[in-house]
Amino acid sequence: MVLKLPPLPQRNDLVHPLSEDIDELDNEANRLMERIGQKMRWSLDACRTIAPLTLKINRLKKEKDVILIAHTYQTPDIVYGVADAVGDSYTLSKIARDAPQSVILFSSVRFMAETAKILSPDKTVLHPSPEAGCSLSEGIDADDVRKLRALHPGVPVACYINTTAAVKAECDVCVTSSNYLSIAENLPGDELIFVPDRLMGQHLRTYLEGKKTVYLHEADCEVHAAFNTNSIQRQRREARKRGIELRVLAHPECDADVLAASDFVGSSERILIEAKRIASEEEAAVMMITECGTAERAIAESEKPIELMGTCSMCRHMKKTHLEDILQAIESPRGDQIVEIGDDVIGRARDCLNQMFELAES
Repeated sequence: MVLKLPPLPQRNDLVHPLSEDIDELDNEANRLMERIGQKMRWSLDACRTIAPLTLKINRLKKEKDVILIAHTYQTPDIVYGVADAVGDSYTLSKIARDAPQSVILFSSVRFMAETAKILSPDKTVLHPSPEAGCSLSEGIDADDVRKLRALHPGVPVACYINTTAAVKAECDVCVTSSNYLSIAENLPGDELIFVPDRLMGQHLRTYLEGKKTVYLHEADCEVHAAFNTNSIQRQRREARKRGIELRVLAHPECDADVLAASDFVGSSERILIEAKRIASEEEAAVMMITECGTAERAIAESEKPIELMGTCSMCRHMKKTHLEDILQAIESPRGDQIVEIGDDVIGRARDCLNQMFELAES
């Protein structure tokens, strides 16, 4: 059984007259097809359609001193066609902080571009799809944090990185899905406010049971909250019928029952690493309980063929950005594509992020 993936991005035009060099276009199309690694879906014809765009974007990045950072959940044409760096929130936040280029283009959802601006306030930060939000970041605001602080005075506040700059500015330390357990455990005191994700917070609460009391906010990720144990059980039955092992890898933003039914829990990047390890070392299929982009990266990057089972869940916000949007933002960014944040918010939010780096890297 093959993993069911979302359809290819829809294009308004089938041909983009951006280059007249046929050999260059053919070479780029072949590069894209080989790199994406899904020749049935991303065929040579499909890659020829996007090759003029990727060539133009890659030329303009050099001319305009742009680093293009893309989250794992972006589509393969962006990830393998034009991105200079790809990863999860923690990895990309460090790359944004340390990038030598004068312009950062963040292909992602809005809060990630805000994080880049917080960490590199003197640089121009572009976000090609300002309407690309996030159920987590939109599920909580700064006033919600202030109210929780008033209910639990003196208790440290850890916020998930999937939050706006204004929320980060009200918190003591930022965390990601790769470090939230260790950072929360090592914060002083026996109480903790964790905002959001509600489901990740429940996992944290279980992990810290007997050590800390954890107060939560109700917002969650609409992508990961949609998973349930029925699909896991169904795929395990299918694997048994076929006489093969199935390894279930889940993101901590999922429900507690889903995490308990899984073999591995970790961030998108750690799920990807584990999936590639299984493909290399074990005779087992893999089910990924996370957004579709992680599965598409596993297909492209596994040294040995990887068998994926089940269906992934697509983030409608992450999939809003297309190559056309990126090209337009580099050529002539609109005002709403240039990330601007007030100095006071940047200063306090940067303290929150720097505390994460200090704790995660100590």
